[in-house]
Amino acid sequence: MKTDDLIEALARGDEPVAAPKPNRRMALTLLAGLAIAGALVMVSVGLRPDIGVALAPVLLKAGFSAAAAATLLPLLLRLLRPGRPLGWRIGAALGFAALCGLLTIVALIGAEPGQRFKAWMGGGLPWCVLVIPLLAAPAAAGLIVLARAFAPTRLTLTGAALGGLAGGVGAMAYAMYCPVDSVAFVATWYAAGIGLSAAIGALLGDRLLRW
Repeated sequence: MKTDDLIEALARGDEPVAAPKPNRRMALTLLAGLAIAGALVMVSVGLRPDIGVALAPVLLKAGFSAAAAATLLPLLLRLLRPGRPLGWRIGAALGFAALCGLLTIVALIGAEPGQRFKAWMGGGLPWCVLVIPLLAAPAAAGLIVLARAFAPTRLTLTGAALGGLAGGVGAMAYAMYCPVDSVAFVATWYAAGIGLSAAIGALLGDRLLRW
């Protein structure tokens, strides 16, 4: 067989390799991270005692946390496919942060003047800022393993998106315990805990996601 014929035969059998799809693995990783975080809440501090009658605000806080995670999910999925433009995804994350600030201001304006500080701080130190990143750790660990398989190129930004997404998962679990239901508290300090998770992810992204 001539060389040209061999090349032509090989070319005919050449098929593009399908790019790996992270969606299903992402869903399983997030569900596993949420389950572990929820278990950590139950074995460490337990559910809030009045969760039966306070189910509505608990679900609202969990929904807020899920919305934060859902805002960052498209950004992380796009970052796992290097070379593609981020488009509206960065703007969505920044828009959610701005919405949190607006919700806080509106909620505080609507509160009684003497109750504003308590509504904002929850009557004590907002420990959720520190607890949320801790509860985010299981989801973050799984997301790091997942992200490394896709060889992202923007490591710091990928780490930030990954950490923030995990922070949203951690905040969902924390909502089962959190005794404070104030909109100003949730919009400020839950968002701060998720933001801290994103900052930690950004700091560690270059080291943990390098391939």
